[in-house]
Amino acid sequence: MKKICKRIIGFLKLIHLHTILLILTLYLLLCFFCYLVLKNEGMHTPFWDIVVFNLLAVTGNDYMYVDSAWTRIAGVFVLVLGMVGLSSITGYVSSAFVARRLNLERGVKKMQGMKGHIIICGWKNDVKILIQGILRKNKDLKLSDIILINNVDDVKLQSLRDDHELKGLNLLRGDFTEEQTLLNANVKEASKFLIIGENQENLDDELVDSRVFVTALLVRKLNPKCHICAEVKTERYKNYLESQNCAEVVYVDEYTRYILSTSTNYSGMSKVMSSFLDNGDGVSVQIAPIGDQWVGRKYGELFQWYKTEQNILLLGVLENMGVEKELKHQILSEAQKSTNYGEIIQRLKSVKTMETNCPHLNPGDDYLLGKNMGAIILGDEI
Repeated sequence: MKKICKRIIGFLKLIHLHTILLILTLYLLLCFFCYLVLKNEGMHTPFWDIVVFNLLAVTGNDYMYVDSAWTRIAGVFVLVLGMVGLSSITGYVSSAFVARRLNLERGVKKMQGMKGHIIICGWKNDVKILIQGILRKNKDLKLSDIILINNVDDVKLQSLRDDHELKGLNLLRGDFTEEQTLLNANVKEASKFLIIGENQENLDDELVDSRVFVTALLVRKLNPKCHICAEVKTERYKNYLESQNCAEVVYVDEYTRYILSTSTNYSGMSKVMSSFLDNGDGVSVQIAPIGDQWVGRKYGELFQWYKTEQNILLLGVLENMGVEKELKHQILSEAQKSTNYGEIIQRLKSVKTMETNCPHLNPGDDYLLGKNMGAIILGDEI
């Protein structure tokens, strides 16, 4: 019953019920004005008869003629409002049915019911390879858990719909810088949000990055707990996003410059970097959460455990791993439980200067492990 009520309410929103009620109210007020004019002329015609006669006149079936100037003027107003109002009502209802049909075809209804999903905004010519890479690195993820939002032409979207390897992928056509488009993808319940921009020839890099920046801010407002990853092409917007504490900012040119510069000094550096990231053999750099049982213990112990028990090389640790807002909330909640005012003040200061997802490579064996840390490891993909 609750589900049926939600559907009815959703459909009433589509047909602009408040506008229709306003039109009907104005129509009834005009009919009441006609009733008062006729009564003044000595004709005691019931009010509802006037409503029925005017409805018939609007539909072209009948018209109540009265030899009175005021009545004729009121009748003209009723006819005009009736024609405009009736056309508006039928238009709203028709558009509601069309919108409902389009939403079903685009899967918007299904997307609005998704939770813990991944949203990808933008377009690249190799977007298929990107999606397959995400699936390969997330074993529990399915294509039906991913929503791709972009505004490219129908030919490109249809190529994805027809690809049997991407069957189940949710495609949403729209401008991802608009709030309603993100709400259609149920961004409030998404776990991860990837913005890759639009790789199109007619768009300037600055314009592409500005749209990425706007989208990141919008997502952060709608879902502060969502893990946001943004790709930019200009250093300016990289700095903008980092100043807004975006969880992951990928500046491709920075990595390209590093590989090119080091490749001039070390033979084979490009292949080494490719192998670190992912060369298809299933071995790559990953980040695994460090359990609470390791808190307070030494880095050297964790290094040996990974080497002997897991046959994995530990490269370092990631400090303050996670979403900034959640980490700060957690630290402040723990600080409130303490009765030591000095400790509370110290934690409040640490929150202000805290840097999330801070890598610390190859620390000393005596380095003490803390909470909210991740292990940077090199080994088989988990």
